Amino acid sequence: MLVQVSVGSGSTACAISKNAQLSSARQPVSLKCLAANETLFHVGDPRDVLYRVESGSICIYEPRLIGSHAFIDFAFPGDLVGLGFLKYQTCTARAMVDTRVSTFPIESLDSLVAGDPKAEAKLAQAIEKEFELHKASLVEAGRRNPVERVAALLMALSRINRHEGRDPNIIAQPWHCRAVADQLELNIDDLAQVLLDLEHLGLIEACPLPDVSTQGLRIKDHNRLEKIADRNHFDDGDAIDDARAARH
Repeated sequence: MLVQVSVGSGSTACAISKNAQLSSARQPVSLKCLAANETLFHVGDPRDVLYRVESGSICIYEPRLIGSHAFIDFAFPGDLVGLGFLKYQTCTARAMVDTRVSTFPIESLDSLVAGDPKAEAKLAQAIEKEFELHKASLVEAGRRNPVERVAALLMALSRINRHEGRDPNIIAQPWHCRAVADQLELNIDDLAQVLLDLEHLGLIEACPLPDVSTQGLRIKDHNRLEKIADRNHFDDGDAIDDARAARH
């Protein structure tokens, strides 16, 4: 006898499909075994995968220049390791005992964190810490080129927007103000000059903000702006000089 079974409405089928996709995103791609004291990743390593501790424990710390370690956190079975918004790891992770970790694509971040209050709190903490680190690096750079400082802050805010579900191209912040200038260790006139330089290079533009009387900024070219933010790849210096000369 042939029996026909209904699979439900279209909305039910859609929900099943979404659940299947979510389940797939939460599946690890590999399992890594670490011996006691073995390093999982170092400061500066590319952040291209996420890790979940399956057994054992991980110590996460930020090395100091003098060689000692500033301990930050410990991860135990079920905890995610390698959270953050920057492209590179800002901490070092090392196994405390024999440890197993599952690896996940970095694109799985949202699905792994969603619905897990502890993971959501850890992600928020990591983003806040990295943002503060990014700001601190601007201060420590001190006499760093003003254009680099502005570009670095723009890119940091853009990455935070992306991870918090906002448009990474829109920086909803009034930029012609003393608070931003002070943060970048610039005066108002210098900040306005830098923003004008970046606009003439086609990297940013002013844009109105909904329900706000002030204007924000729209990033038009992430790749070039990111290169300017990296002091080792500041290859637009001549272009900025040319832009200023053309205006005067």
